[in-house]
Amino acid sequence: MAHDVFLSYAAADQATAFAVVAGLEGHGIRCWVAPRDIPAGSEYGEEIVEAVKACRILVLIFSAQANNSPHVRREVERAVSAGRASRFDATGAGDGRTSRR
Repeated sequence: MAHDVFLSYAAADQATAFAVVAGLEGHGIRCWVAPRDIPAGSEYGEEIVEAVKACRILVLIFSAQANNSPHVRREVERAVSAGRASRFDATGAGDGRTSRR
C-alpha cells in the first residue's frame, strides 16, 4: 500500500487540505491527494477510484463546499463502502477531533 490516507476535499478548501497533508506527512503518514498524486496523462477519475481502494483510510475535509460537491460525495461513498472513512471538520463547528466512521 503506497499511501495511508486518501484526502478528500472541495476545490475551495485546497489550502486547508494541503495544510492537513503537510501536517500528516510531517508525522510520517503517507497521503494521497489530488491533483498532486495524479500522474500526467492519467485518467483523473480512474486514478481517484484506485487511490481510494489502495489507501487505508479516507479523511474528508468537511465544509459547506465539500457538502455540496458531487465529486466529494462519490469519493466518500466509495470509501464508506470499502470501510475507509474518517473526517476533519474544517468549519469550526465540530470539536476538532477526528473520528472513524
